[in-house]
Amino acid sequence: MTIRHRTAAAAAALPVTAALLLAGCGGNGSPEPESQAQEPAAGAEADVDEGGEAGETVTIVDAQDREVEVPVEPEVIVAMDWGVIRTLSDLGVEVDGVPGMAGALPADLAGYAEGDVAQVGTVFEPDYEAIEAMNPDLVIVGSRSGTPEVVAEFENFAPAVVDLSVREESPDELFDLVEERVLQLGEIVDRTDEAQQLMGDLRVEVEAVRTEAEASGETAMVVQVSDGTVAAYGPNSRFGTVFKDFGYAATDAPVDGTGSHGEEVSQEFFVQYNPGVLFVLDRAKAIGEEQTPALDVLNNGLVGTTDAAANDTIVELDGFSWYLAPAAPSSWQQMVDDVRASL
Repeated sequence: MTIRHRTAAAAAALPVTAALLLAGCGGNGSPEPESQAQEPAAGAEADVDEGGEAGETVTIVDAQDREVEVPVEPEVIVAMDWGVIRTLSDLGVEVDGVPGMAGALPADLAGYAEGDVAQVGTVFEPDYEAIEAMNPDLVIVGSRSGTPEVVAEFENFAPAVVDLSVREESPDELFDLVEERVLQLGEIVDRTDEAQQLMGDLRVEVEAVRTEAEASGETAMVVQVSDGTVAAYGPNSRFGTVFKDFGYAATDAPVDGTGSHGEEVSQEFFVQYNPGVLFVLDRAKAIGEEQTPALDVLNNGLVGTTDAAANDTIVELDGFSWYLAPAAPSSWQQMVDDVRASL
């Protein structure tokens, strides 16, 4: 049987106010903001250097519980996490150094693949020498680069280093922690109002989709395909937001573990637990590897006998948003769009 499926459209650009588009961020290549008296952002402090010029800072409590004094609107920013980079892009700020990317970048970040911005290592292995040569005012790490060892290495030469990883202990905490990180970045680049607006709008959209999913009465399953192997994820996994935030009921499948790679399953698994909605993540596509497409792998077995196939509710998830950069407003907008495609 041939599986019918839906693939959600690429994420549309999030609404950005005219003030955001016109505002700049220090020396990141954008115009300076209009000259006017500014109230310090919450948590910000005035700091005066030896030359007598005032430099505003903000205290950030990062993912390693470090209190870091960060300059507001730093001129040279290096970010080693794509969730951070995408969030700053959502706020109208371009960073100066990014990790290399093996897979394709989404349209809103395509400029980072064109060589105009320095690529300084990978998310796992920063190029410390190249970054030091940039004389960054701020280095932001997160996720795969967010370790004490990486932070200590950057502290040898960078005046400010923060770890903005999102490390929730439960999927119930995920959205709130993402919001906290987005607001911290908003403080750093003096875009607090815009950050609050983005997250407020997303809360409304997530709740609307949740209401529809709950009302549908359907059960959902999330699987990842990699190297021809299929792994399933439960409500307490890295993709638990499908159930916790977006409101789908889980099947009775015993895949409630918290492992990051899911639990390998056979084709018979789909018949036994028969999801009404099936979300599929193609890991190879996300990381730029050439492998048999995930939907083709599933099309060769018993997935076509499920209610999800019959209902035309097999949805391929956007790998960049769900797997590589799940802590940015644009990524959450894409998640909303992906889940909405199943309704």
